[in-house]
Amino acid sequence: PHTKILYEMKALVGAVFVDELKAYRITMTAPLINEAHSIAFLVYGETKAAAVHHVLKGEKNIDNYPAQLIDPEQGMLHWFLDDKAAGQMEAKK
Repeated sequence: PHTKILYEMKALVGAVFVDELKAYRITMTAPLINEAHSIAFLVYGETKAAAVHHVLKGEKNIDNYPAQLIDPEQGMLHWFLDDKAAGQMEAKK
């Protein structure tokens, strides 16, 4: 979140400085991830419920929720949530 790499459209990978770690991290860009045949998010715990709801149902805000950038054109996107992480989602009837 809150890094320039979120807006990268040409590079496939990039280095991001993480203040909390005082170190660089190598990350794949959204355009590269979106080229995958299959993409999976594995999310668990009550502390992630608000973020999951916002990513899937909320207004687009990629600075706070970079997962909103993941939208493959031809691949498949899977979300695996435990009950607590899905706690703010409406149940299908």
